[in-house]
Amino acid sequence: MTVKTISCFLLLCLSLTSINFAQAQTFPTKKKSVLVCGDTKVHLVDYELSKDTIPHIIWTWDARHIEDLPTEYRNRKFNSTDDVKVVNKGKHLLISSSSGAIAMWDLQKNKTLFYAEVPNAHSIELLPGNLLVAAASTHANGNKIMLFDLKKGNNAIYTDSLYSAHGVVWHPKRKTLFTLGYDVLREYKLQPDKTLHKINEWKIAGKSGHDLFPLPDYSGFYITEHTGTWIFDLKTAQFSKIKNFPDAENIKSIGKTTYGQYVFTVPEQSWWTYHVSFSDPARSLAFPGMKVYKARWYKE
Repeated sequence: MTVKTISCFLLLCLSLTSINFAQAQTFPTKKKSVLVCGDTKVHLVDYELSKDTIPHIIWTWDARHIEDLPTEYRNRKFNSTDDVKVVNKGKHLLISSSSGAIAMWDLQKNKTLFYAEVPNAHSIELLPGNLLVAAASTHANGNKIMLFDLKKGNNAIYTDSLYSAHGVVWHPKRKTLFTLGYDVLREYKLQPDKTLHKINEWKIAGKSGHDLFPLPDYSGFYITEHTGTWIFDLKTAQFSKIKNFPDAENIKSIGKTTYGQYVFTVPEQSWWTYHVSFSDPARSLAFPGMKVYKARWYKE
């Protein structure tokens, strides 16, 4: 091994072994940082302190260490975290797992606010009125979106069928919910009786929808599917390719900061990757031994 290789290995070991776990550490927010999820974990990575491809991990939520989750959730239902979002002005995380669960985590109090069983969960979103919606993907009891009332326990109060449901995003300006399935994008209106009424549906470009994420100004959405990545313009209802973006098949997540840098994940084996990629400017961070699914910019 060369001196450079040994140095990089030691830096990686230091980064991965000095993790502060969620149960015991206040979540630091005043940094340019990225949330990375996979296996039983969600990492917070300081982008600027990361060296070369070695991530500087400063905080970790690990389901195995979350004492206020039931044993089955700690040991099984969060074995494959596949999405994480920041809500409520940076106070809470929404976490989903394709092993069959969702959770809402309080970053300041280090506690679970809500959890529920969702078959093959792939996305989660907070709605007005203490409501939460999750996408249940392909599963004998899945292929639907599930609506929960946070004040009424962890049983869904409403469902609607959606084959291979993968994405849910609330649009704060339109006050509607967008959902992504295998080959369709839908828009729902939240009703006074806490049900969802479908008001629009569009055939997506391609098939096997993966990720649905808003543009920074909410003028449209990034949509990934089997063949590549697209922008859906809400004004024209048209799909277009992203200019100067390193497109690829089966991109699992994509997002962009207000200052223009993309973060995205591309599978290397089956559905997972060992790297988080960036564009404009380009960069890659390595997570050896971790089956990474999605990465999101942390925004308060």
